[in-house]
Amino acid sequence: MTHTLPPTPTWKPTVYAKRQAQLAAIPEAWRLPNPPATPTPTPTPRSTDDILHEQEPDPLTTIRTSDILTAQELAWTETPDTTTLLAPLAAGQITSVQLTTAFCKRAALAQQLTKCLTEIFFDRALARAQWLDEELARTGQPRGPLHGLPVSIKDRFDLEGVDTTVGWVGLIDKPARKSSSIARLLESMGAVLYVKTNVPQSLMMSDSYNHVFGQSINAFNRQLISGGSSGGEGALIGARGSVLGIGTDIGGSIRIPAALQGLYSVCPSRGRVPWDCSFMHQHYMVPPVAGPMARSLASIEHFMASLLAAEPWTLDPGCIPIPWRTELAQKPATKKLRVAIIHDDGVVKPQPPIARAMREVERKLVEAGHEVIPWPATALHEEGTALWTKAILADGGQHCRYLCDIVGEPLIEGMVVGTEEDELSVEEREKV
Repeated sequence: MTHTLPPTPTWKPTVYAKRQAQLAAIPEAWRLPNPPATPTPTPTPRSTDDILHEQEPDPLTTIRTSDILTAQELAWTETPDTTTLLAPLAAGQITSVQLTTAFCKRAALAQQLTKCLTEIFFDRALARAQWLDEELARTGQPRGPLHGLPVSIKDRFDLEGVDTTVGWVGLIDKPARKSSSIARLLESMGAVLYVKTNVPQSLMMSDSYNHVFGQSINAFNRQLISGGSSGGEGALIGARGSVLGIGTDIGGSIRIPAALQGLYSVCPSRGRVPWDCSFMHQHYMVPPVAGPMARSLASIEHFMASLLAAEPWTLDPGCIPIPWRTELAQKPATKKLRVAIIHDDGVVKPQPPIARAMREVERKLVEAGHEVIPWPATALHEEGTALWTKAILADGGQHCRYLCDIVGEPLIEGMVVGTEEDELSVEEREKV
């Protein structure tokens, strides 16, 4: 009896070519001799003890013992604060080429261990770093508050001449014609952009997996996920392949990966960080926001202060013209703070480590002399969740179906994508 194999989906050769191009962007000297395969999901849940006691080295250990980075490059990339690197960069004590090379090498290693990257453009980054070094030597002045600093960005932002696939096969080989406002602003502040980071197929999942680049995994344990949708950014920064990255958030997409990799982050109010995207990207009723991710609070504070000092509203009219007002965060001299705290919203019960952390926060606030007011769970929380979900699914999945149909790519199970029953009319959207 003859068995006929099913034909290869027409989109898979495109994915293969994209992955080969991605690998080719990593110099041979920066490649691990035997990179581990991406772990496959198990059919049944595994115990925490099994996961924590894996014999396979974690990504950080592998990177630190690979001998691909020099001792100086290891020290630079292990530095948690951008401010610690920016001072010697501005003084010419470190060149941008040196630092960019270090982070490019470490990002290449992180990619081989966590699948955190989408677009890799090291040559372009090093050319810009060289230009910044020459400008500093010529003028004696840094080119901005981020002069010479390598900065990573999520594959949600356009960079001229570079793909923004957002995890869709149908968007491969469609490079952006112009850069997003945040990319332009970062470069005007002196940053060196060198990589874009992985996302889930629809951007609507607290994981980062797609058919193009595969599954991003955790920087500390390869048996765990990195979160999403800014999961590639979280894994890259967690692996010290970036000291500062820009993610996006609509329902936890910055906050979840930051939590899973022990990072600091800000999911700001709408209009604080420049945000725009091309017509090929989905537009939601609930507006997403962009925000920084880093390994220290000082890095976050420096970025936000520098960004708003650059008056981004002159570049992006969607930004609100309000400076970074640190005085609002100063402790009142004559009165205590009044803080409301909710331990359980009645919709999702916090897991024990989160519940413990919340109790610890409450205790420390009380010990510091502040007034803590318990916030009761009501039906409003569940109602709010339902409204958010309705707004997110309002297009009935039309945009995702369109992107799938470009090449016949299947939709990945688990993505938060609407159906025809979820589609809302203009009138229904107004009511929501």
